Parts: sequence; structure tokens; C-alpha cells
Amino acid sequence: MDLYIISFIVAALGACCAKLFLNSKKLNQQYKKLKSQKKSSEVRIGQIAEHFAPLLKDFKYDRKQARFLATPIDFIVFEEEEIVFLEVKTGNSQLNANQRRVKKQVEEKKVRWETLRIK
Repeated sequence: MDLYIISFIVAALGACCAKLFLNSKKLNQQYKKLKSQKKSSEVRIGQIAEHFAPLLKDFKYDRKQARFLATPIDFIVFEEEEIVFLEVKTGNSQLNANQRRVKKQVEEKKVRWETLRIK
């Protein structure tokens, strides 16, 4: 093969590789942006669901007894015989570290009553 043809082939391959690299970088950026938008939408849907939870048929408590906190736990429900800490989750969402900590404290009965008297 002629040196001119080999040089041309190497240059063409280099240009193709560069174009593929730039396209993959651009696709990766687009993927990250879409993934971030999807996560943001899931968070918003979860926040909306939290507010509407007492209106759903699956909400088994008297909604007049439920108090919305939002964070770290969505609701405290004041039942006749017990107080329920209630977290609303949508889809495959999981408890975050702070919610797991609160859950563990409740399960270990590390809960107490205090009165703050203001004079």
C-alpha cells in the first residue's frame, strides 16, 4: 500500500474516533441531565402524594387525627390507644438515613414526653 493511502486511512480513523468520543460524551451529558430530571420529578410526585395520602382509601387512620409534619416523618397520627409515626413512600423509594434513625428510636422506645412552660 502506498504511504499516502495509509496516512489517509489513519487520519480518517482518528477523525472517526474523535467524533465517536465527542458523541459519547454528549450522550453521557444528556443521559445525566435526563436522569436528574427524572429524579426531580419522582421527588415532586412523592411530595404531592404525602399531602394527598389522608384522602386515599389505603389511609387506614382517621384523617382528623393525623398531623402532617413533612420532615423527617410525614405524619403523626393520634389514635385512641397509640400514637403512630407514619411515613408515606411512592414507587420504590426507601427511607433515608434520618428516617431510619427515627424509626429505630421509636422501635427502641426512645421516646419521651416533655412540657415546656412559658411564663
